Amino acid sequence: MIGVRMASYPGTPLAVRALRREMAGLANDCGMDAEGIAAVRLAVTEAATNAVMHAYAEAQGELRVTATIEDGELTIVIGDTGRGLVEKRDSPGLGAGLAIIASVAQALKIVSDARGTQVHMGFPCPNAG
Repeated sequence: MIGVRMASYPGTPLAVRALRREMAGLANDCGMDAEGIAAVRLAVTEAATNAVMHAYAEAQGELRVTATIEDGELTIVIGDTGRGLVEKRDSPGLGAGLAIIASVAQALKIVSDARGTQVHMGFPCPNAG
């Protein structure tokens, strides 16, 4: 089974809720159990909230989402067009959000530069071939 969904949402807290609901539905369709769906909800919430809080703290923007089901995996990519990951003087490391995502996702990759950040998350998808 190969499927791709692409969408964009406003970079707002209300949109995070809609995005979380959409990706949880996809996880359910993928055959995940309640624990797997909860992991997707948590990871998506963290990635999207990070974008809203950090990429768009001072300006409006959008969240770009791609979800792919292929080779037994649901891959969700949440991207923003902010300034990219920048070191904070008052907070060591990358913060709790990315650590949370890493703890619940099967795979995690961050791509960031001055044009924005993309968080790639992978989850096992029982109903995918």
